[in-house]
Amino acid sequence: MNWDGTIAIIGAGIAGAAAAHRLREAGRRVVVLDKGRGPGGRMATRRGPGEFRFDHGAQYFTARDPRFRAQVADWTTRGVAAPWGGADRFVGTPGMTAPVRDLLDGTDLRCGRAVGRLVREGRDWRLAEADGTALADGEAFSAVLLTCPSPQSLALLAGAGEDLPGVAEVAYAPCWTLMLAHDGPPLSSGAPVRENRDPDAAVAWIAQNGSKPGRAGAGTLVAHASASWSRANLECEADDVAERLVAALRDLVPLGEIRHRAAHRWRYAAVERAVGEPCLFAPETGLGFAGDGCLGPRVEFAYLSGLALAGRVLGEAA
Repeated sequence: MNWDGTIAIIGAGIAGAAAAHRLREAGRRVVVLDKGRGPGGRMATRRGPGEFRFDHGAQYFTARDPRFRAQVADWTTRGVAAPWGGADRFVGTPGMTAPVRDLLDGTDLRCGRAVGRLVREGRDWRLAEADGTALADGEAFSAVLLTCPSPQSLALLAGAGEDLPGVAEVAYAPCWTLMLAHDGPPLSSGAPVRENRDPDAAVAWIAQNGSKPGRAGAGTLVAHASASWSRANLECEADDVAERLVAALRDLVPLGEIRHRAAHRWRYAAVERAVGEPCLFAPETGLGFAGDGCLGPRVEFAYLSGLALAGRVLGEAA
């Protein structure tokens, strides 16, 4: 089928951005919608008080596939990304959202739009909020590409009476993230991250956030709770979680006076079980699914999945 009509992409993370960029390169009109206040998804940066900035989602990305290596090389050349801490680690600059924003530059991006329903009209789709209020000015779309986490994608598919076999198989681990500014010393010289491999520990990962290129605030840390701890405390209040994670962190690293602390809950933080295919696409309906849920829990995999889904829409060979 020829997908020359406008294409809707739900989710403005790296997968949705990669798909949108490739489709626009091919001359297709694309509208990207996201329920958040801005693009990035789990490639997220949050402002704290004053100069503080926290990458509270994905901490870095690697580049192994030739296509993603070429993209990262372009980003680094233009200052959109930079190496961090060795071991083939890269980060967005000045924040982790920068690569996503770069891919979406010039795209019709509409944030703060929570798509609640997909409505079929003939061979086209219209988008609506959960109460039926039309979104995107009631525009008709020839294809709808879902790049939000699988539980959210499944809800949209079910509401439309549709199915994409494989989406329901994706499983995620949650994660509570602590954003902390303090007056203590850095983790250690030459080691901007520290991992705790005890699966039952409260804190699994600590990053010296201020050591990343382009960041201000040397005393900023980002700590990720373990999957097991996050599951056990998933519905707790954020302030309580922050207090408990600070206490756990004091047992691992020297902390000075706390200047800022906050916690953020990611319900769908890391893929534990993936589809095992680059993307899913049903040409008879124009519905597709892409993201790290297809290939696994890496920024690179989400990017490649978005490219693959765009390729399916464009009729390119896999």
